[in-house]
Amino acid sequence: MIIPTKENFTEMSSSQFEQFVMFLLKKASDGLPNVVVQHDEIIETKEGSYQIDGTIRFELMGVEYLTLVECKMYKHAVSREKVQVLYDKLRIIGAHKGILATTSYFQSGAIEYASSHGIALLQIVDGKITYNVRSKEVNEIAYPPDLPQFIGIAQYKINDSSIGCTNISISEYLREFVLNCN
Repeated sequence: MIIPTKENFTEMSSSQFEQFVMFLLKKASDGLPNVVVQHDEIIETKEGSYQIDGTIRFELMGVEYLTLVECKMYKHAVSREKVQVLYDKLRIIGAHKGILATTSYFQSGAIEYASSHGIALLQIVDGKITYNVRSKEVNEIAYPPDLPQFIGIAQYKINDSSIGCTNISISEYLREFVLNCN
């Protein structure tokens, strides 16, 4: 298990970041029928227009579901207020699920709020942070050529008292966030 760290600040452009997040979501939905993953969508409501970094729409058992994706490319912690704003958008738009992704990390209040409101949190890190080196004498690390440039880590509620994280480079882990509409 990989534990997200406060020291990681992934080096990528904001466009690369949003595209990578949407790539992970698209990969997670591969094989599911009627799934539409869209980047940068404007959603109109009675209260106004909302620019959403990404959406996932799918139909399951005759019910249409909408997931909103927000991307925050920060070098500081994502606060509880940012998660609350996403939750408000969910309620106003009538979406079923929210996913908040960052290149940084989440404050504990943000994690607690997201957990109690069913919002998935993703941390995008440099793939090199996932590579372990066990040697006292390492001067230069030789990374394997197939090491991913970026990788996603998901934070979610395991039970009433604990928060967990899972390497989501394998799409089945992210799929649980997309399909779980609690």
